[in-house]
Amino acid sequence: MQKRVVTYIFLFFITITNSVANDGGFYIDGNQLIPMLETDISVKKEILTINRSIKNPEQAEVIVYYEFYNPGEEKTITVGFEATSPSGDAQILPVNGNHPYLHEFTVEMNSRFLPYQIAIVGDSLYYKNGKFRTLTQQQIEADVDDCGECGAFRYVYHFDASFKKGLNIIKHTYTCDFSTFVGSHYVFGYVLSAAMRWGNHQIDDFTLNINMGEKQLLNIDPSFFKDVSEWIILGIGKSHITRHTLSLEPTAQFFIQKGYLTFQAKNFKPKGELNFYSPRDFFDSNSFDYKKNKYLPYNINLYLSEDGSMTAADDMSKKILRNLPFAWRGYVFYTPELRDYYEKQIWYYPDASYRSEIDSLSDSEKEWVQYWSQ
Repeated sequence: MQKRVVTYIFLFFITITNSVANDGGFYIDGNQLIPMLETDISVKKEILTINRSIKNPEQAEVIVYYEFYNPGEEKTITVGFEATSPSGDAQILPVNGNHPYLHEFTVEMNSRFLPYQIAIVGDSLYYKNGKFRTLTQQQIEADVDDCGECGAFRYVYHFDASFKKGLNIIKHTYTCDFSTFVGSHYVFGYVLSAAMRWGNHQIDDFTLNINMGEKQLLNIDPSFFKDVSEWIILGIGKSHITRHTLSLEPTAQFFIQKGYLTFQAKNFKPKGELNFYSPRDFFDSNSFDYKKNKYLPYNINLYLSEDGSMTAADDMSKKILRNLPFAWRGYVFYTPELRDYYEKQIWYYPDASYRSEIDSLSDSEKEWVQYWSQ
């Protein structure tokens, strides 16, 4: 299977697509708005907000607020948004000239919505003498045939922006599909470093908000920050450093019980890109021993074994497994071993108001409790 190297593809995706075919698809990376030519216009402020869609949890809603400063007289420049083409188990070809996984693209500048066009280009040298070097449909199809499960082309959503002297505000939104892989619930990537193409080669005041909903486990690649302490949980949650699911490199892990994550920086010069995913953790053994297995991810559907091969090392290990659905809901345990074990889980939050009722569980959870009650 032929593969191409995509500059900004998530390391997790690269690892897994090189080892297991058709186990997921890379759909799209987000990107900064960038000038097509060198400019003295600077980025004074950016607020990047990424929300998991309530209407469709398999999609992300991206909202970007920019404040640009033009030190000179009014000028009109071409501004673009680059999006890499999909690869893996995905729709590769464009859909009516659009990126198949990018929806509802909008740009509003100084309270006025701007029209845009889409150029499909073959490489990074796609803009010359004020024109886009676009690919024909025949070239696009030939590229996909040559590559296999990918396309070496990229999409550029571009528009003409008139910057008045002084402060200019651009609000930019779009919806995109999360990428999907066998070891994750969802994956999202966003190119931060492209902002350095503006005149000040930095973002003077940068804020990043990530809201994936309640009870979400997120791993974030520490490419543009050094420690989890640089993030703020606005709500209830925990954080620590763990290991990447496949690469085993250090990664920041957050469990958001309620609320969202925010990252702020002044004079921000990103050296890496934003990549995060929600790990589909599972217990990788047929036997559970609470004295040895210190971490128990909540993933009952993967633990249930049709042939009954999963076993517990002792009675306490069995009790811990039986109570997993209740711990997920915050049941307060009084048995010391149960309490001590679950208090060490990043996802456990005791809730004194919760009462353990079988009827409140899902069918798979009821099956789980029954299995470990035997």
